[in-house]
Amino acid sequence: MWLDEAPWKMRHMLLDFIERQEWMRPKIRPSLGSIASLVLAAATLMGCGSSTKIDEDEDVPSSNTVRGPEWVESTHGKSAPDTSGAFRLAKRDFLVSVDQATWNSMLSSLVQACGASAPFHCNGTTLDSYDSVSAWRMADLYTDGQKWASIGIRMVSNGDLADAWKDSTFRFPLRISMDKWEKERPTIDNQRFYGFQKLSLSNLSGDSTGLRHQVASAAYRSQGVPAYRSSLVGLRLAHGTDTLDLGLYSLREAIDGPMLSRWFSTDSGNLYEPSSALGSFIATEFSEGDHDGTFADVGAFVRNLNATNRTVAPATWRSALESTFDVAGFIDWLAVSTILGDRGTYGSDSGNYALYNDRGRLRWMALSLDQTFPTGSGLARGIWHSTDAGWPLITNLLADSVYCETFASKVRGLTGGGGALSPTKLGELVTSVSSASLDGRVDATTRKEKLLLFASQRQSAIDTSLAAHTCPYRN
Repeated sequence: MWLDEAPWKMRHMLLDFIERQEWMRPKIRPSLGSIASLVLAAATLMGCGSSTKIDEDEDVPSSNTVRGPEWVESTHGKSAPDTSGAFRLAKRDFLVSVDQATWNSMLSSLVQACGASAPFHCNGTTLDSYDSVSAWRMADLYTDGQKWASIGIRMVSNGDLADAWKDSTFRFPLRISMDKWEKERPTIDNQRFYGFQKLSLSNLSGDSTGLRHQVASAAYRSQGVPAYRSSLVGLRLAHGTDTLDLGLYSLREAIDGPMLSRWFSTDSGNLYEPSSALGSFIATEFSEGDHDGTFADVGAFVRNLNATNRTVAPATWRSALESTFDVAGFIDWLAVSTILGDRGTYGSDSGNYALYNDRGRLRWMALSLDQTFPTGSGLARGIWHSTDAGWPLITNLLADSVYCETFASKVRGLTGGGGALSPTKLGELVTSVSSASLDGRVDATTRKEKLLLFASQRQSAIDTSLAAHTCPYRN
C-alpha cells in the first residue's frame, strides 16, 4: 500500500524508526548494503511509492488564482520562454527539496526494482516495468535566490538510473514538470521556470567533462539543426533534515512547445521519439512522442526510404522521399554528427533522435549529445559510416550520387579553411563554452582538454577519409 494510505499507527512507528537511522544522513556514496534491510522493510510496508498520478493534460482555470509569497511573475508565470534566463552559460546551483516520506518512497521503489544489494537485477529496460520508479512526486526548487514551490519530479527509468543505484550513489537522472501538481496546489497554476514547463536534469553519466552536449548543441544549432539547449548546475537534494551534494548535472529543455515553436512553423505537428533503425515500418517503434496515432506520415517516410526503385529510378526515389522527409536537413545533421564523432545516435543507437512533422514533412531533431567528441579510436573514425550497415537512412543516402555529394561537400565546407567546425573554430567554441560554464572550478582545464584534443586532431582523419573515396559511396 502507499505510505499515506498505511494505518496511522504503523506509519508513525515506521517513520519514527527511519528518521532515527544513521543511513538517512548519507554522504554522496553511502553503502547500499547498510540500508538494505531497512529499505526493503519499508518497501514491503509502503508499497512502491508515495505519489498520486494525475492526467498530464489537466489544466486549472487561473483567472482568480492566489499566488504564494515566492511567486515572481517574470520568472514563475506563463510567459514567453526566456532561454537565456533558463539556460545560462554560467553554472548555477540547484536545490531540490522533498519531504522524508517522499525520499523513502523513491528508495523503496528502487529496492523493489533493483534489489538492495549486489547482485542487482535491473537495467534501463526492466525499470520500465515498475511504475513506482518513474512516478511523479512533489518537491520544491530553489535557485537564483528564488523558490519554485510544489514542482513535480520523477526519476527517469533508464540505464543511467540503474547504474547510479548499482554504484551506490543517489545521482539519479530526473524529470521536472513545473505545474504537475496545480490541481492539488492551485497557487502554482501554470507555473513555469522562465517560461519553461518541462525540464530534465541529466546526471552526465556518459560525459565526464560535462561539456559535450552544450558544445555539440551549439554546433548543431549554428548549422540550422534542431537541438535542445542545456546548462550546467550544481545539484543538491534535501530530504527531511539532511542534504546530499550530488555534484554536476546538466539542466536540459524538453522537446515540447518552446523548442518546437523556435524551430518550426507550428508546435502542433506530430512528434515522434522512435526506437527504430528505419529499415521497415513497425508502428510500436514509433509510439513514443506526441502524435495523432495514425502513423500515416512516418509510415510513408519509411516506405519511401526503403522503396525498391531507389537504384533503378533514383530521381523518382529522391522525389518521393523528399515529399515526406526533409532530406537536406538530415544531411546537415549527418555532416555535423560525423564531424563531431557522435556514436550515441542513429547509426549505433536506434532511440536517440526525434522526428517532427512540420507542414507535411518530417524533420530530424538531435537529442542527447553526450557521446560526441570521443577519444581514442573515435578520433580516427572516417566519414563514410562503413560499419553502419542496417541503418538505411545513412547507407541509402550515401549510396546515392546526389545525396552523397551533398554530404561530402558539407563536410568539406564545415571543416576546411575557416569553416564553422574547422579545428580553430571548434576549439574556440569549446573554450568559450567551458570558460563560461566552468568558471572558477579547479578541474575546468582538465574537463575541456579532451574536447580540445578532439578539435585539434579530428581534421586529419576527415581529410584522409574524404580523399579515400568518391561518391556515391560503396562499401
